[in-house]
Amino acid sequence: MTGFGASIAAAALLLASAQGDGSQAQGPAPSGAWTDLYGDAQHPGASYRVRLFVHAAQACLHFAGEEAYDAERAAFLNAMMDEHCAGLKERYTAILADPATDAPSRALVEKHWEPLRD
Repeated sequence: MTGFGASIAAAALLLASAQGDGSQAQGPAPSGAWTDLYGDAQHPGASYRVRLFVHAAQACLHFAGEEAYDAERAAFLNAMMDEHCAGLKERYTAILADPATDAPSRALVEKHWEPLRD
């Protein structure tokens, strides 16, 4: 599964884990090869913190772009944005301030932060 379908599937897994129904969230691997929410391969040397940031930034942007066509949908989207967007700026700043963050990881974080800048 690629593209939009993969992001919807990932968002559904994230939602299922948030609802506590026993499903496991399929987040990024803590080390080695991994893909973002769109199924694109990313820097295998990225720290787990960078991987989580990328997934959260992509989910934040996804839910922010969805249409709230009724009150129930608006409440869902607001909850998802609260969950995924909260603290991203602080996480972004901390990752870039960490001297252990390598150049490819810095570029990855910058790339995923850019659409969310104030």
